[in-house]
Amino acid sequence: MLKSKFITDILELLLDGDNYGIKTKPQIDFITESDYEYTGNGVFIGFEHTNGIEKYRFEKDDLIIDGVEIKSSELEIGANCTLFFSNGIIDNLEIWNYGGTYPNTELKDYELTHIWEGSEGKKIKSE
Repeated sequence: MLKSKFITDILELLLDGDNYGIKTKPQIDFITESDYEYTGNGVFIGFEHTNGIEKYRFEKDDLIIDGVEIKSSELEIGANCTLFFSNGIIDNLEIWNYGGTYPNTELKDYELTHIWEGSEGKKIKSE
């Protein structure tokens, strides 16, 4: 189970709206954050998996899903998110900053928005 509300919100939006996301969204219940690697320009979040995730494995081994933008008072411009799969299973999430320095801590103040072509522009705001 995910510990971070921020990461949960990102994955909920990334896996909402297209066939890839709908088919892989149940994997969220079988992952937890295992490590964070802050780079100055963003962060890589790795995931551990629990038993049962295999049932929701996607048929394409190396799927990549993006299309969520982050706006925050903690960022100069904003950031984007990309979710990477390995062997059809969620592997890691990359958050990369459009400009400036990305903080070495999780964002507390954020607004996430669908930005892929044809999306409804769904948003999630931090509370």
